[in-house]
Amino acid sequence: MLDADTIVVGSGAGGLTAGLALAQAGERVLVLEGHAHPGGLCHSFHRGDCCFSPGVHYIGQLGQGGSLRKIYEGLGVANDLIFFEMNTLGFEHIRIGDEVFDLPSGKDAMVDRFKMRFPDQARGIEDYFRLLDTVCKEMACIPETKSFIDFVTVPFRTWNMGRYGLYSLEHILRDRISDPMLRAFLSIQCGDHGLPPSRVPFIMHAPVAGHYIDGAYYPRGGAGTIPNALIEGLRKAGGDVRLSTEVEKILIEKKGSRRRAIGVRLARGTELRAGRVISNATPHITYDRLVGREHLSLRLRRKLDRTRYSMAALTLFLATDLDLASMGMDSGNYWYVPDHDLELIYARARNPDTVNDPLPAIFFGITSIKDPSSFKGGHHTIEAVRFITYEAFSAYAGSTSGRRPEGYASLKDKLTAAMLRSLERIIPQIGDHVIFCEMGTPLTSDHFVRSTRGGCYGTEKSLRQIGPFSFKQFSEIDGLCLCGASILTHGVSGATTSGLALAAAILGCRPSELLKATGQKLRIFSAGQPDQQKNDTS
Repeated sequence: MLDADTIVVGSGAGGLTAGLALAQAGERVLVLEGHAHPGGLCHSFHRGDCCFSPGVHYIGQLGQGGSLRKIYEGLGVANDLIFFEMNTLGFEHIRIGDEVFDLPSGKDAMVDRFKMRFPDQARGIEDYFRLLDTVCKEMACIPETKSFIDFVTVPFRTWNMGRYGLYSLEHILRDRISDPMLRAFLSIQCGDHGLPPSRVPFIMHAPVAGHYIDGAYYPRGGAGTIPNALIEGLRKAGGDVRLSTEVEKILIEKKGSRRRAIGVRLARGTELRAGRVISNATPHITYDRLVGREHLSLRLRRKLDRTRYSMAALTLFLATDLDLASMGMDSGNYWYVPDHDLELIYARARNPDTVNDPLPAIFFGITSIKDPSSFKGGHHTIEAVRFITYEAFSAYAGSTSGRRPEGYASLKDKLTAAMLRSLERIIPQIGDHVIFCEMGTPLTSDHFVRSTRGGCYGTEKSLRQIGPFSFKQFSEIDGLCLCGASILTHGVSGATTSGLALAAAILGCRPSELLKATGQKLRIFSAGQPDQQKNDTS
């Protein structure tokens, strides 16, 4: 007898979305999570009164008609979520050397601001944003492809994507923009996928930039409210989630030349049977650790050996007694890059010597301003991120959290001091006003969210690892499916979309057909006016 129709391994946004959609379609779904807190990179944690969300810094497409808003409302979880809209005049504050620029919400406002700052580049700016908008619209039709006519007409409906999508972002920009500083400002969101302009295909960068073009939002109560809402919906649909339940193995049954996933074995030895297993883990954890290479074809083993993972990162969680609001800080994100040569910045991040960088490029947000309800005790909370190579921590790889070898703590102290120096370029004297400070490293990510090599965004989204070259949602093992940041694309939206797309493929329908008229409406407030709901997105 089966314990569930579908067992989902991992409670990230992709796994929970797939599980919820399948449960609402009548399947018995069981989600298993190894840690005490659900969500993967969508989880939150507390230190005293301070709430931190290591993997979610902003989310797009939540305004009227937004793709992610449609998913939350269509799956019936919107009433359990509240978001704050970040500063519409500058949801991204960019500082490159001594040059500054703010990205406003809305394509027209963004284009106008760029043209005002760089009037001699007006034609190139308009052409770039026109192409960005066109490619994003063309890509949006692909997940809904189902019928024979859909497949036949895809090349005609995605003409610009096919013509320009495989070029690098650098190529697209150089063809249109001659000013290197403008190209750097337009490329700053490469930090949202971790690849330099020369290596990221435009087909990957365009949906990232397009995701935020109408503005950005932050969840009230921190990122952990998102998995909590999905879990509530899953349980209402008859599914269940078990936390602190580590999966040791995915059980494989061999019949002739075919292999089939038939369930899982838990770390304590219990075996659970299911008609299908969905892994929300990275491909290496799924295939190497949970399945075992003895069950894989030579082709898949070679693919695993070739696979590269996205950049690793350091995250600095801190609280300060500075009155940041009175210093002019707001709910927008802040990017600091010492030089407009982003290729050099990313090359340095991949160099182990980057640990000696006295003034690294960083990204940070003030979560207590993004989410005014979290501002407690007069202390503002900040989450700052910088990319770093996993090799910088290779001497400590394999060690246990809380019992790292000698030298690990001193390395963290050194890296913390460097990040604080970069923070001081935006927030003067912050180093003298820190009342709490804790650093998460790539090893921290491997431990708490089961990343591979500390990768922030799953697999690296370079040309040979996306689209037809990515890992498939249906594996070569019958009954084993994959979703999450390594399948379609990354981030909250990418992982969520991968889960919805997988559920639709299993059920033989379009993703949009899983989104019902629930009557729910997502609540959006202004971060500057936390008690006032925005009528335009209500």
